[in-house]
Amino acid sequence: MKKIFIIIGLLIAVIILFISIAMANLDAVLREEKEDRIRVIPIEIITDKDNGEKIKSVYYLPKIKIYPTNVLYPIKILRDKLWLTLTPDSCEKSKLLMLIADKQMAENDAISANEAVDNLILAWNLCPSNKLQINKSAEAYRQMTKIMRKYFLANEKIEKFIEDKKNKL
Repeated sequence: MKKIFIIIGLLIAVIILFISIAMANLDAVLREEKEDRIRVIPIEIITDKDNGEKIKSVYYLPKIKIYPTNVLYPIKILRDKLWLTLTPDSCEKSKLLMLIADKQMAENDAISANEAVDNLILAWNLCPSNKLQINKSAEAYRQMTKIMRKYFLANEKIEKFIEDKKNKL
């Protein structure tokens, strides 16, 4: 019986340690995001205006440290879900969802691309003040998904999302 309590105590200690590290990491990531140090991968966006004019701009995706092929990737996913669960402010949660979505797009993984679009849509619904940034992100995704055939489902989803939200900006 004593061994069970020790195991439970160790398990609780590991969980508390993981949560503490995740929250400290969240603070660091949000600080780096505000200081514009995370977004380093440029994506050129070409937007067509109603008059036929093309506007070029650049959207920056965040750098990636752990890719889906890494053995630690499931821990990263768990950490991201923990971040979202423990972030009470809807605008902060919206910004965090955008960052996670942008990282998923930067990973060049078809499953992550669909999840990225889902996160972007959720971010749109959480915080009205982030809508211009989310729209830029959606345009970057559109450009990326047009280039990569393996993102076909994510491309359809982002096209529908942009069309649905176009009049709400």
